[in-house]
Amino acid sequence: MPTLDIVCPYLLEPVSERTGLSVQAPSIARLLARADRLPDADRDPFATLMCAAGVECSSADVVAPTAAVALLGEGEAVEPEAIWMHADPIHARPDRDRLLVYAGQRIEPDRAEADALVETFNRHFADEGLSLLAPTPARWYLRLARPLSGLWTSPLHAVQGGSMAEHLPRGPGAREWIRVLNETQMLFHADPVNRRREANGRPVISGIWTWGAGSLPAPSDSAPDRLIGDHPLIAGLGRLTGRPYRSLASWQDDPVSGSGRRLVLWDRHWRAWLDQDLDAWSDAMTALDTAIERSWAALRAGHLAAIRLDSCRGPVFRITPRHTWRLWRRRTAI
Repeated sequence: MPTLDIVCPYLLEPVSERTGLSVQAPSIARLLARADRLPDADRDPFATLMCAAGVECSSADVVAPTAAVALLGEGEAVEPEAIWMHADPIHARPDRDRLLVYAGQRIEPDRAEADALVETFNRHFADEGLSLLAPTPARWYLRLARPLSGLWTSPLHAVQGGSMAEHLPRGPGAREWIRVLNETQMLFHADPVNRRREANGRPVISGIWTWGAGSLPAPSDSAPDRLIGDHPLIAGLGRLTGRPYRSLASWQDDPVSGSGRRLVLWDRHWRAWLDQDLDAWSDAMTALDTAIERSWAALRAGHLAAIRLDSCRGPVFRITPRHTWRLWRRRTAI
């Protein structure tokens, strides 16, 4: 019988308490109330997804090698042995005695700006075997000439809005890699792209944030039967494992059809949290609640064996048809 695994990073963050935003999500609240609570799983969302896909389960202090898989999901050809990192554009803003890191829609370059900065980088670092690629203006990838053995990096979503110094690379080779990052900042600072952005009152592209290094992992026999999501990592996992994948929009229209195990990355709450976009958060909650309501009906009718919901921060919730009859468990507001 089919099962449904939903990875929904930051679903349970106390947005209402912090902002006063009131969003009704009765179907999600009912699921949380009646489901079994499995032990807390405070893991990086991308590591959670890779592990759920049966591809890569990183340890707590090593970032999953997601870059090569995500690049595959961008539609690029990725050689099996090639080593890639995420190298997304960032804006660094001074705040007293520290630099804060910003990324996402508010600082995103346009296509021409991205191409110009990538060309500047590649020209400067060609002799070091570094090659930057920007399949989209907001998502960049860096090809390395050799592995970065033992280098610890922090994913961009972990540092976004926080202090750069607290998340700089550590371990063997960190000093050399920080040199590359610093040179990139100086290159971009002098680039005409940033002079134009500054003149127009737009945040400059201060540099790149690198993380998720590695080559394509080996696919696993335990991969889900179907993958659902909008992030390129979902498409990349689909291409890597040979499993079909589709968008969140198509899944919302029909969240219960199909056989086997289905894995969903619902990252709309996560993106809204990172962008501090309350309207997007509200829309994400409403849309997910509708999908959960439809899935609940299928679960109770015996068309689904289980629904598993993982927010990556706190307990994992698992509910079966039998659990739906726990009528004494009263739902509480999310």
